[in-house]
Amino acid sequence: MDQQKIITTQVIEDVVSNSSADRIPVRDLVEAMESVGFGLAMMVFAFGVIIPMPPPIPGIISIPLMIFSLQMIAGYASPKLPKKFSDMSVKRSILAMLVKKSVPYIRKVERFLRPRWSFMINQTAERIIGIFTLLFSFFVLLPLPLSNFIPGLGVLIISFGLLGKDGLVIIVGMFVGMMGIAISITAVLLGVEALQYLKHFFFG
Repeated sequence: MDQQKIITTQVIEDVVSNSSADRIPVRDLVEAMESVGFGLAMMVFAFGVIIPMPPPIPGIISIPLMIFSLQMIAGYASPKLPKKFSDMSVKRSILAMLVKKSVPYIRKVERFLRPRWSFMINQTAERIIGIFTLLFSFFVLLPLPLSNFIPGLGVLIISFGLLGKDGLVIIVGMFVGMMGIAISITAVLLGVEALQYLKHFFFG
């Protein structure tokens, strides 16, 4: 496995294991992830969106995703958070649980990732990616049917593509996120009956 991929997933594990405090400042997390660009920051917050949590937690988590997206559009090289968000903290136990649940999946995905479709891996493409992730994050924030999981999954897939410099995976993530938006809008336009149909179609 590519050593760089091992390092990217190890960063967040190191922050958790090296801290003995009950709460870990968000600042420490983001600073640790600066060296690997937006991919890891997007991945961590996207996992927070798609793991089932009660409202309004997914909406709150989507705000940093929107900030990162705007920074990508503006051409930032790495993620930054305003002081108001950086000063917030997360329970170490919650972060450890997130790491424990996500790392096995990350390891599996890493075996699939490889550098390809390099036209999606440059500063101009990253600005376009930022537009898509901003749109997906905005829909996560909205209280619409099915608006959290699928757009959040799109952001997560895009983040994997960014980490692995895999343009194909990035495009798949864009498609998934747009599909989620289309489903949410359709459910709103067609009403409860359509929502019940979609639930049956996707979840049996």
